[in-house]
Amino acid sequence: MRKKLTKISIVALLAIFLIPTNSFGFWVVNFGTARTLHKGKFGFAAGMGGQMVFLGQPKLTSSFFTIPHAGFRYGLGERIDAGLRLAPIPLPFSTVGPGFGVNLDVKYCFTKPESKFDFGVVLGFGGAHVLIEENTRYAYSPNAALLGTYNVNETTHLTVMARYVNLAIPTAPQGASANYVNIAGVSFGLKKDIRPNISILPEVGVYNYDGRIAGTGKSGPGFQYGLMIATSF
Repeated sequence: MRKKLTKISIVALLAIFLIPTNSFGFWVVNFGTARTLHKGKFGFAAGMGGQMVFLGQPKLTSSFFTIPHAGFRYGLGERIDAGLRLAPIPLPFSTVGPGFGVNLDVKYCFTKPESKFDFGVVLGFGGAHVLIEENTRYAYSPNAALLGTYNVNETTHLTVMARYVNLAIPTAPQGASANYVNIAGVSFGLKKDIRPNISILPEVGVYNYDGRIAGTGKSGPGFQYGLMIATSF
């Protein structure tokens, strides 16, 4: 019965992720705790969320309410795992079309499994393509995050995370110095286990956006929210 439920859950999660969308933004929210998967264990999560960004002078609102998100993780060893994150690209400029990228990361948890409070660090690096004035440009994105999780009980976990992301586009005119996005933010999340291998993860985050494309700069605050369903086996 449990194996059947796991297969059904994976199909449902894939269906959620494959909902079409034309809106793109970067997920500052993490959808996970400081703990890592056990060695050899595989995890998958998918869901939907949205964001609002207030940019420029005067401030203009850019809102997207149907942003899909998905991620995979694999346990590498004791207190360390690796993840692959399908990452929408945060470029709310009129000259820039939709882009999409992939981010790889490694997470290390400094605390032991029986700890009431967990602390972890995530180091990642991504690659992507975006359309700038109908031309394909390639970008890279180093990023890092710090996570602290309070384990209320065996099925309920509260997490706060700080994340920094730099997206640079060296193939655009004037190079990476004139074509970049810097994002720094904090998020607050809940992981609630509803089955031994199935969890729901709601999360909200706030961040500061600072970007420039071909000499045009935009900066301002942003807000994100989302809900994920995760499974592991």
